[in-house]
Amino acid sequence: MYNASEDFKTKIKQHERMFEYSGSIVTDNDTYDYVGGDIRSGKITRAISGDKLEIGTVYASELNIVLGLSVSRYELYGAEIDLSIKLVGASDVIPMGKFSISEITQTQDSLNIKAYDAMVKFEKVKFVPANHTTIQLPYEWLVEACTACGVTLGSTSADISALPNGNRKTGFADVVADADTWRDVLSYLGAYLGCYMYIGRDGLLYVGTYGSVAVDTVRSSFRYSSNLSDYKTTYDGIYNVYKDGGIQEYVSNTNTGGLVLDLGTNPFLQFTDQDNRLSALQEIIDTWNGIYYVPYDSDMPMIPIYDPGDVLAFTGNQAESDDIGAITEIVYVIGGQMHVTCSGDNPILASAQDRFSKTVAGLSSDYNNGQQIGGKDFWLLHTTNTDTITVGSTESQIAEIEYNQSTSGQRLEMILTIDATLSATAVVNIRVTVDDDLDLEMNVTEDKSFKGERVFHCSNPQMVYGTGVHACKVYMTVTDSPTLVGDLY
Repeated sequence: MYNASEDFKTKIKQHERMFEYSGSIVTDNDTYDYVGGDIRSGKITRAISGDKLEIGTVYASELNIVLGLSVSRYELYGAEIDLSIKLVGASDVIPMGKFSISEITQTQDSLNIKAYDAMVKFEKVKFVPANHTTIQLPYEWLVEACTACGVTLGSTSADISALPNGNRKTGFADVVADADTWRDVLSYLGAYLGCYMYIGRDGLLYVGTYGSVAVDTVRSSFRYSSNLSDYKTTYDGIYNVYKDGGIQEYVSNTNTGGLVLDLGTNPFLQFTDQDNRLSALQEIIDTWNGIYYVPYDSDMPMIPIYDPGDVLAFTGNQAESDDIGAITEIVYVIGGQMHVTCSGDNPILASAQDRFSKTVAGLSSDYNNGQQIGGKDFWLLHTTNTDTITVGSTESQIAEIEYNQSTSGQRLEMILTIDATLSATAVVNIRVTVDDDLDLEMNVTEDKSFKGERVFHCSNPQMVYGTGVHACKVYMTVTDSPTLVGDLY
């Protein structure tokens, strides 16, 4: 919910209300202001889910508006347009978003404008997995995405760290064919964080999560119509496909009678270490503990401070005392009412979501049809060191991990990230063995992470042959003695 004054929140619930509208269109050369009298009709649609309650969504908000302005449509393509609403009698001016004009039709006396928010910018920039093999925190992935697409990140590092897996470093494993743009990457990263992503009213990128605390109560006298379901929706389990193992993994929470989230094959959840994968999944599904929504749709007077993700409580008429649900779509009609929706499936009817009968869409036939060579580009190695490790000029083993190879031959690329305290002149060498036989000669590059710690990324793709369990060992040598801090990934 937009942070309006208490005076606004009180007056917006009165029976008699009047709004004033204003906005502007900014081109490269001019600014065109408009007011309520220039608006013939219009609406804003914002959403975070479709027909089902979803995570990892990256919906763009849409503005459709008809303006009585005498401006050539050719001047306005690609221009930025915004809209604000003021409640007469209150001092607050409520911003309704910033949009980029994508379509215009012009009649004799009006402009028909369709515009979208900055989420579409992520769709316009191609993502090449081979150029992004760094293992890093989700916040760093978001900064990288925003930098590449010219969008400012509104959520802080602390905001992201507080999310599920917010402090768990990860890399993008190139195991999916549909990750073509940075918007695809945001979607997978959103699922990894158990959240949805959206562009705020200020034009910045934010992450949001579902909750169980209502921000407002909608009484029966303040809604024109409402349809509340006779069931409650929640999630009590989650699936993820570990592609190289050819397996589907499942974890659950303490909820009962819920649905199962199916993440398919998420490239940010392809850790070789099973404990790490299952721990990441558990963090995601645990955020749904105690959340039970009643799906609804309702027409009501305009409350411009409502946002998608806001949890509403309903009282009166058919509503029960604990009927709550998050807004998954909201349509503000300029000069009129608004429509809010909370989507969700009926758990009783969703038998296909049962863990014993679920169709595993994320598993490709490569793992069941006798293929000789696997197609994975790289694997993420993760291990945790309980004690600080000191390495000097004598080669020391710093990590060991096993993985189960399901194909006769597999392209294997080790990606290792180490947080270390080093002198400015330190020279580092890293050697990896597979089954104490195959040596992977590693090229080491140095850079600085956003925390100021030394981070090393080293990789070199090789073919490893033979089905079954393989053991990888990582050795490190350094001319000066560094102290390795934190975990090895």
